[in-house]
Amino acid sequence: AASEAGAFAIGVDSDQAVTADPAVADVIISSMLKNLNVAVFEFLSSFVDDNVESGEVIFDLSNDGVGYSTTGGAIDDIVEQVDGFKQQIIDGDIEVPTTP
Repeated sequence: AASEAGAFAIGVDSDQAVTADPAVADVIISSMLKNLNVAVFEFLSSFVDDNVESGEVIFDLSNDGVGYSTTGGAIDDIVEQVDGFKQQIIDGDIEVPTTP
């Protein structure tokens, strides 16, 4: 839809600039990543170490549970600024709401 409208898009869950149809990948300027591999690795590591704990585990920017992609270079000129915002979120200087 973004390609047809001459607009840009932000992917979600995985790096959609890599997984999208090559005919439209150029309009995907970034993707918000859910790094499920981090959660799976942490769980399997705790299982191997016989240290699995029940309860809620939060995976966020501070432990690479989520992130963003820079594939394609569309946001190269602002990556440093975005990284700064990321650090401010991790440090608690920017509060991200958990409800819409």
